[in-house]
Amino acid sequence: MSKAITPDSLAVLEVRLFWQSPEASFEERYLARKANLWRDCFPPGVEEELVGKGPGDSVPFSLEAGEAVPAYSEQRVDRLPWRDYLPRAVAGREIPLRPGRFYPQGVLRLPSVHPQTATPFRLLDKDDQGLTCDRNHPFARFAARGEVHVINCREKTGDTGGACAMWLEDVLNFGPGMQARFHGRPTDFWGGDYPLPRAEETPDAEFYASPKLTGHVDSQASEHIRDITMRSLAPGMEVLDLMASVQSHLPDGHGLRVTGLGLNTEEMAANPHLDSHTVHDLNRDPSPPFADNSFDACFCHLSVEYLRDPLAVFREVRRVLKPGAPFILTFSDRWFPPKTTLVWPDLHPFERQGFVLELFLRAGGFTNLHGTSHRNWWRPADDPHYGQIFTADPVFAVQGEAV
Repeated sequence: MSKAITPDSLAVLEVRLFWQSPEASFEERYLARKANLWRDCFPPGVEEELVGKGPGDSVPFSLEAGEAVPAYSEQRVDRLPWRDYLPRAVAGREIPLRPGRFYPQGVLRLPSVHPQTATPFRLLDKDDQGLTCDRNHPFARFAARGEVHVINCREKTGDTGGACAMWLEDVLNFGPGMQARFHGRPTDFWGGDYPLPRAEETPDAEFYASPKLTGHVDSQASEHIRDITMRSLAPGMEVLDLMASVQSHLPDGHGLRVTGLGLNTEEMAANPHLDSHTVHDLNRDPSPPFADNSFDACFCHLSVEYLRDPLAVFREVRRVLKPGAPFILTFSDRWFPPKTTLVWPDLHPFERQGFVLELFLRAGGFTNLHGTSHRNWWRPADDPHYGQIFTADPVFAVQGEAV
């Protein structure tokens, strides 16, 4: 490893992007795992400023709306008749069209769009005559500030072959911007399908009767969840681990007093971070059996996708939290397929942040809403999927504070 970056360096960089919608603030964190200063493209001015920087240093940058992606244009908003929409089915079920949602442009019959095009568009409206589609980049309306953090660097041994990485494009494409409402209009994630239906409706107590004593994401993703959670917690807090299992994704010696609420007592008994636990099925009764204003914080890790009536659960969490207490939800791209609500797999990963944000907004009683994403980290070499998958499970979070 070299101590400072030169024009001939390969570097590991963390790109952080901070932006704001009318509803929430967001932080996107993306690892540029093998950045080549000679070949790759960086935000304006960043490459020059990186030279001479070493591990622990950072370079700031800023982006106006339409600077990193094409500027928003009304010419990319199309009004199409229904004959120009090509329905898509997944697992034998047609994906419902709902205003505010994103869909692949390949479902549109347009001269410039190939049927396999996955680039997203946003459905703005639909009626008996057709649909209104916004094909602007999801981030086109937003400004941002950013930071590039140096993790480490080394000198290259050669520059034969390889590809040119557009690091800002990698951070922004197919993701950030989808979390936000369109001009303040609530996104229709579930239409009239509420409580949220699932493919498999046997009682949860039966499905979870057998303990699942395993982690549901790799250890690097678990570390991201831990870091997101601990930003808002402090020793001495009374904390509720909602939908708890064998892992709470907390560091040793955290100094918290943690109460678990879950479906399997063996899983929770094996969790070393729980001081106590209660078996309770939120899909049968969304009200946790605790008094008002009982907790200084609540987190729900890798489980929100299983809730049939999440609005009721969010309101009940607000009831048991003290004013100012954070409610933190994290999720990834791994789940038990039979028990997720049908809407969850239909959503783009960044749309899932928008879905959870919509729950906060519709439930009410929360402020200071914030979303975080972690993507493109290395998968730990001791992970059982290493060799087939080389990147860590992505982590997404949304949180708010009780009022």
